[in-house]
Amino acid sequence: MLRLALLLLTVVTSPAWSAIEATPLTDGDCVKCHKQPVEQLTTQGGKHNSELSCLECHSDHPPMGEALIPECSECHDGSDSDHFSLNNCQQCHQPHAPVIADFTTIGTVRTGCVSCHSDIDTAMNTVPSLHSEQDCSECHIEHGTDEGQVLTCLECHEAHSDEMTYSDCLSCHNPHQPTAYQWSNEPSANLCRACHSETVDMVINQGAAHATELSCIECHQSHPPQTEAVIPACAECHQADDSEHFKLEDCSSCHNPHAPLDIDLSDVSPIKPVCVSCHATPGKQLDQHPTAHTEMDCNECHQQHGDAMECLECHDGHSAEMNYNDCLNCHQPHQPLQLQFGDRGVKQQLCGSCHRVQLTQLVNNTSLHAELECIVCHKRTHKVILTCDNCHGEPHDSRMHQQFTNCSKCHKGPHNLRN
Repeated sequence: MLRLALLLLTVVTSPAWSAIEATPLTDGDCVKCHKQPVEQLTTQGGKHNSELSCLECHSDHPPMGEALIPECSECHDGSDSDHFSLNNCQQCHQPHAPVIADFTTIGTVRTGCVSCHSDIDTAMNTVPSLHSEQDCSECHIEHGTDEGQVLTCLECHEAHSDEMTYSDCLSCHNPHQPTAYQWSNEPSANLCRACHSETVDMVINQGAAHATELSCIECHQSHPPQTEAVIPACAECHQADDSEHFKLEDCSSCHNPHAPLDIDLSDVSPIKPVCVSCHATPGKQLDQHPTAHTEMDCNECHQQHGDAMECLECHDGHSAEMNYNDCLNCHQPHQPLQLQFGDRGVKQQLCGSCHRVQLTQLVNNTSLHAELECIVCHKRTHKVILTCDNCHGEPHDSRMHQQFTNCSKCHKGPHNLRN
């Protein structure tokens, strides 16, 4: 026994044994014992996997040393980012899977989010809304904005129409400032109709060129609570150099921008200078041929643009059977005493309302003149009188015509013609 003990003592204290050293660990050794952390790091480690090795964080290991778990701040210095100055990193970040996979399991995260996304925090506080009072995790399920990482508007809010999509929402609303309307692309009139139904319907039905050639946002380039470019000045499109009418001020006294040609003239006085800026010809007719009409304001006859009162609403007719078209066969409203006979003819009875003697003579006459309309001889303009030779030439021999130059001496005149 004594000899065996001495032998063992010799072996233990031998210099060769004391020279044996432990083999250094490599990253490949870690997975042998730490399979789950290594797999997690490989699939979800982000830069902790691509830019670091296990041993760069865990530089020692029992039994040769202490188990070292580094502080996040050893790499993520607070001077580099406000986010790195936060405490309790592991509330959100797991070191082997630092990219956050599920915000909904880690409680309130807004403080952590705005430490990186300060611009979003500023935006939400600048234009407060119900979104400003929510925690980020109520909309953001994961870090990022790809599909599935964030809730879409329509998962919480009712759509303005059945056809509406998430992209339509973003046409007007920024999720972090939902009440500060901002056009990111061109929203359709149907989206505007959700809040402005009467206005959109008016434009579609009565907007004229404003409906066919413009979209809503071409005029309304911003929306309250913004104050600029909400309602454009008419002169931005209708420039004074293009028309005398566009030089006028206070366009809205006549025009509703959403129904620009549905013009109510009844509340504007005097309106004649406005009307003649477009309708120069009627203005000239009224001035060149003064009548009681010249002294009237245009809206006494034209209460709606494009409409006019009929003559018989103010004037007595020449006969009980007379209608408005009969008036216009002789009279033009802007120069009513310049009688011009229309192509449709004029009934003899209408002429006879002023020229009773002549009409009586024609009615009682048996010649072909009795069958003619008055305007056959009195062409185009009132008081024009054709001479007999315009139709009859010289029906007698020349000596008779030289002796008798006035046909009426024998034939009693055109209205009481004697053959």
